[in-house]
Amino acid sequence: MTNWFAGIGQAMSGLDAARYGLDVVSQNIENADTAGYTRQTIQQAAVVTPPLSGIYTSRTAQADLGGVTVASTDRSDDPVLDARVRTEHGVGASMDTSASTLNMLQGVLGEPSSTGLSAQLSAFWTSWGSVANAPDSSGARTVVLQTAQTVAGTLQSLSGSIANVATQTSASLDSDVSQANSAATQLATLNGQIAIGNAVGQNVNSLLDQRDQLLDTLSKLVGGVATIGANGAATVTVGGQALVSGGSTAALSVDASHQVSVGGTAVALTGGSAAARVDLLTNTIPGYQAQLDNVANTLVAQGNAIQSAGYDLAGNTGAPLFSGTGAAGITVALTDPSGIAASATPGGNLDGSNALRASQAGSSTTGADAVFASLVGAMGSASALANQQQSTQDAVVSNVDALHASTSGVNYDEEVSNMLTYQHAFSASSRVLTTIDEMLDTLINHTGVVGRA
Repeated sequence: MTNWFAGIGQAMSGLDAARYGLDVVSQNIENADTAGYTRQTIQQAAVVTPPLSGIYTSRTAQADLGGVTVASTDRSDDPVLDARVRTEHGVGASMDTSASTLNMLQGVLGEPSSTGLSAQLSAFWTSWGSVANAPDSSGARTVVLQTAQTVAGTLQSLSGSIANVATQTSASLDSDVSQANSAATQLATLNGQIAIGNAVGQNVNSLLDQRDQLLDTLSKLVGGVATIGANGAATVTVGGQALVSGGSTAALSVDASHQVSVGGTAVALTGGSAAARVDLLTNTIPGYQAQLDNVANTLVAQGNAIQSAGYDLAGNTGAPLFSGTGAAGITVALTDPSGIAASATPGGNLDGSNALRASQAGSSTTGADAVFASLVGAMGSASALANQQQSTQDAVVSNVDALHASTSGVNYDEEVSNMLTYQHAFSASSRVLTTIDEMLDTLINHTGVVGRA
């Protein structure tokens, strides 16, 4: 009779295992489109009961089979591939940030354009030619001052726009650091929950999914490098300094010079959007601002040199045309059109030879036009290279994401196949249970004759 009831237990274990398998399949299908979800699978194992001995048993050396049990519920992840995904995502975030910011800077210059600074510089030098043709024309002289005002105003505007890009980039860097601190705090909390859950044998798969999402976030933001411990908790370093270790965190910070620190120790970021922004703020943007300032300073030197080499309508040496330094500080100092030094000789009111030389200044290989053309070319080349690198990295990221999805993602066909398997297993165990029930009913209720005299 003991074996009959053991059979019932075996059939029940089969029902429980199949039902649990169906629950896991349902979980996978329901979360197929959930960001960060890792497909789960169950591992079944045979239950073997120890051999019995005693006066009621005839077998003492052979163990009895005790059915089936769910040994574990595993995540279909590949730790090596997971680490590569995080690395490539960090590089991709850095490339995306660089490319988008450089495109923004290139858009600030707006070249080539019929209304940009290049065209305005050309119009400025051309206006001197009109003065050369009519030195005594007040209208022609006024145009020189007007075009000079336009050029100076555009230089000021371009400088302000580049400064605005820097301000936006700095604000984004602060946001990256703030988000990274928040993610680090959440990760430290999860580390404690995961460690406790694993210690007491709980299913912590959903916590591990959350952990991996936070690790990916830290990689994208600050290039965080993760190490997974035996208990499932993650340690994250940034620039070689520990940001998260177990349940504790070190605060990320950034100072006015855009230096990022971890727990008060300055670090050099190697990945993530924050690394790109630090480089943009400390090297790229100041470099372009300096080149634009050089354009303005060169124009000031050119314009004032032209003025000092000639004479105005009153026969006086030409006064400076421009004042100030840098693109943000350049202004037109001359306000009286008669002060345009068109003549190369004192008292030469009808001499426009100095104005003629000025009209040819735009072709100088060291003039403001050439310096600005160099800036436009450098920015265009940098932007094109950044876009190419971004495109290449996007392809790498897409590739590793596809590999990750093939390993950890939910495949509907596979889940349906597993569902059918567990359904048949459930039906088979149910049939075994029904069969045993029928046999016991026959044995108990329909065997032997009771009450006969």
